[in-house]
Amino acid sequence: MKRNVYILAGMLSLGALFTGCDDDDNVGKAVNITVTDAKNLESDIFGVVVTEGQPLQLKPFIMPESARENAVSYHFAGEPTGAIDLSADGLITPKLVTPATGAIPNPLGTDTIIVRVDDGSGTFVKYPVRVISNVVVVSSITIQSAGQSIEVENGKTFDLAQYVTVNPGNATDKSVTYSSEDETVAIVNQQGVITIVGEVGQTTNVLVTANDRGGQSAVCRVKVAAEAPMYVGFPYSEKWKATSNLGAKEGDIQNLFDDKNGTFWCPDIKTRPVYDPVCYLDIDLGEVIKFGQLGYRHRSLNYSHLQCHTFKLEAKKAEGDTWTDLGEYVTEKLKVDDYQLFPVEPVEARYIRITFIKGHLRDGYTDWDYQENGNVSVGDLQVFIYNR
Repeated sequence: MKRNVYILAGMLSLGALFTGCDDDDNVGKAVNITVTDAKNLESDIFGVVVTEGQPLQLKPFIMPESARENAVSYHFAGEPTGAIDLSADGLITPKLVTPATGAIPNPLGTDTIIVRVDDGSGTFVKYPVRVISNVVVVSSITIQSAGQSIEVENGKTFDLAQYVTVNPGNATDKSVTYSSEDETVAIVNQQGVITIVGEVGQTTNVLVTANDRGGQSAVCRVKVAAEAPMYVGFPYSEKWKATSNLGAKEGDIQNLFDDKNGTFWCPDIKTRPVYDPVCYLDIDLGEVIKFGQLGYRHRSLNYSHLQCHTFKLEAKKAEGDTWTDLGEYVTEKLKVDDYQLFPVEPVEARYIRITFIKGHLRDGYTDWDYQENGNVSVGDLQVFIYNR
């Protein structure tokens, strides 16, 4: 219809040109109308989305500017389905509600509306209006790698909850239930604290299950250890802060700690082995721990950029302290599935600095020999506490 309106306007202009008449009948009339709330729903379908319980006032946009003083009217196209109410001034009020049980339809329902310019031009637009649920269902539960498989002594406890993340963050019901598959090996309370009660070598799983209708779950594998592990993963939390002298090229720097094999790409580094500027990443853990080990995993997205080859570790307890040098470390090439572990001399620390010195691989090369050129990508990082 909009295309026909443009063609008609063009024909009228062309007719005026050939006849030489001064016809002002179309001055100030609309040739096109949209609403600013419309979006591309799928393929070539444009429409309006409203959320259950949240009315939406439509905002029309008319072309040309001279036609914007004309009145606009709002109508249903055909018989309404009952998904929405539509007022004379374009206020959409959703009428549908999410069913109490079972799957949530998406959308809950649809009505189609017409927005018309009442200037005699016949200009209008037709949109489907979809009502969506205001319930955000849990899509997944993730457990940081340090909590995915644990070895704990008999009689000791492990706080699993601090490693658990419910996704997305705005899920309506983020509560979870903890359960043990074998309570003769390990029991767990509803705060996520696991207590080991079994014999050395016994194993079981602790399940973390979302309480909403999505039914998502995750598993922590538990083994009864003969003695306490030397290192325990320090869980990432909102207390952590990460800063660098070079900004992230892809995503957020915090993605380095989410166990999702994200990327921190340092695009401005061009000279090796001494970077200018030197590329460092500072981590503030939010509290003092006995730092004993760093885990590092190469990014798995692709190998078109240099991966971290050699890095230097430093640590300090207070912000005003001098950095303590913990040594240089070389990563193993191509290892993307598991963390590489780099023990350090145990030190009380709140702040950790990682300085990236060399990189593996550059674009077009098939080996992982050290190269002098190319950008640097950094994979996932994990901090461990010295546990003895």
